[in-house]
Amino acid sequence: MTDIEADNYNPLDPENGGITYEKGMAAIHAITADGRVIKGVPVFALAYDQVKLGWLFKVTTWPIVKPVVEFLYNIFAKFRTNLTRGASIDVLVKEYEAKKVLQRKIDDSNCDVCDK
Repeated sequence: MTDIEADNYNPLDPENGGITYEKGMAAIHAITADGRVIKGVPVFALAYDQVKLGWLFKVTTWPIVKPVVEFLYNIFAKFRTNLTRGASIDVLVKEYEAKKVLQRKIDDSNCDVCDK
């Protein structure tokens, strides 16, 4: 698991698969050991597979079920932050970027007062 809000998170690190904050907030992602990026419902199937419960998610691969599950997940992913964090993904991305800009200014100023 990787915290995309951690101060040391770097989307350019190969272990993070190029997943930016915005991409990471828009949908769940997984990076496999070989560097492959997986997004959306297949991540849950992979996670369940890792704990030997993959059979629970097999139904999501059925031709009739798969598009319905993906459609519902996409709706959930689009609005989940409104429910869980009280703000849209767009607002959270703007706040995140503003925080990063402010942190760079603080880091560049070597301000002793800022660290207290």
